Amino acid sequence: MAVEDGAALAEILNKINSKDQMYDALRIFEDVRILRTGQMQEASLINGKLWHFADGPEQEARDEAMRPEVEGRHYIESPNQWSDPVTQSWAYGYDAEKEVANAWNTHVSRGSKLWVAALE
Repeated sequence: MAVEDGAALAEILNKINSKDQMYDALRIFEDVRILRTGQMQEASLINGKLWHFADGPEQEARDEAMRPEVEGRHYIESPNQWSDPVTQSWAYGYDAEKEVANAWNTHVSRGSKLWVAALE
């Protein structure tokens, strides 16, 4: 998350043309990053629960579902989020610079002024 934060902050600050846009830029950065970090926290909480099942049926089902990847066989999905292809794409394919740039461009195209709304 820290690397994404740094990349997103650099991108959003590169978008501003005057100090008057600083509030808007930082607000957009915050909005984009809060969403992403919240999603990653949720995924981590789920993963933590998954790995800490008590011995029993849930743990046995999890282990059986992970068997192909543990044995080095081809698999399409896995309860292990961090080796599941869909989750890997979501977690590691995320482009923080692109997301914050898109949010900035949407903001600019609307002619929005976040700082005005904040002062009212």
